[in-house]
Amino acid sequence: MARELTKRQRAFVEAYDGNATAAARLAGYTGSPDTLAQTGSQLLRTPRVAEAIRARGERSPAKPEVAAAIASRAERQAFWTKVMLDEERELHARLKASELLGKSEGDFLDRVEVGTTQTLEQLVAAALEVKPVGT
Repeated sequence: MARELTKRQRAFVEAYDGNATAAARLAGYTGSPDTLAQTGSQLLRTPRVAEAIRARGERSPAKPEVAAAIASRAERQAFWTKVMLDEERELHARLKASELLGKSEGDFLDRVEVGTTQTLEQLVAAALEVKPVGT
């Protein structure tokens, strides 16, 4: 007998749109972004969850007119590209379309690199030496 999905797994399946970290957060899982990414990755490798995501993608909506009214990712990207390349449109509209297209492709991810020449022990020792304000 196949086990059913847990409440959180069902929520993950419904929230999943290609971003497992965001879907894990929306499903109620907690932790750092790295922890949520790991949770999302594990969920995607869970056979029951993967099958539910596939089934969700295959099922047709109850009302076909609703499905037809919702633009797919590819349709949105095609639209933004058309607006961005249309030289007759105002510059702010073209720039906004360019920005949305870039965001949809993940072009603007913030990455922060942190480096130090100190060892972990030195950093901990320095942190323990800091006295709170007012003491």
